Amino acid sequence: MKKKSSLKAVKKAGVKRGKAVTLSTRNARITQNLGNGFERFVFQPFTVLPGRFLTITLSSGTLRSVISAGWSISGLLPAYATDSFPARTNQWIIVIHNPTVFTRTVTPYLITKFT
Repeated sequence: MKKKSSLKAVKKAGVKRGKAVTLSTRNARITQNLGNGFERFVFQPFTVLPGRFLTITLSSGTLRSVISAGWSISGLLPAYATDSFPARTNQWIIVIHNPTVFTRTVTPYLITKFT
């Protein structure tokens, strides 16, 4: 039986060329209470290889709604999000492209509100 290449499996799953990670607020390395039921979660950094994409799925759990999400990337070079949107009430997806020839680290952030 012939196995599919991992790149084909990733493309079939709807992920652009690169790595995909799924994070929950339970995995946050920093949690900040912003008041009035709002919280900011900062997650561990992930690497994104040169010329590749990193798809990050952020989940807030059942008692919190996602409000916004963001990211920072190492180095003073171009990078961009090809997608950044709320997929569900409690889930945000960001797809980041590293168009450079350098491996970089991306730190994701999530803002939620208690529902």
